Amino acid sequence: MSADAELLTISQIVARLPGARGARRVHPATITRWILVGCPARDGHRVKLTATRAGSRWLVREADLEVFFAALAADPSDMPPSPLTSGPVSRSIASQRKSSERAARQLERMGA
Repeated sequence: MSADAELLTISQIVARLPGARGARRVHPATITRWILVGCPARDGHRVKLTATRAGSRWLVREADLEVFFAALAADPSDMPPSPLTSGPVSRSIASQRKSSERAARQLERMGA
């Protein structure tokens, strides 16, 4: 099989996948979203569909599509911890500022 034969367009992927909630097929925008934004995996990190931009269209290798679905279906207990989920949870700037202001007020009350 040549390298060109395994490349799929979004319309070819859509034709292969059944839709959800009564739809006949997956919408092309869904595939594009998988490429650009990704989907949350069972362990919490986002998995993106690997694709190549060729002019005005996306091309996806059949093997990359299989890897994408395998990553989404993987049991989190079987996988090594993800660096995105194993570290401390980062807080928003507003949350950090509120905590800092609260600590400053508490120190003032303590006389420091």
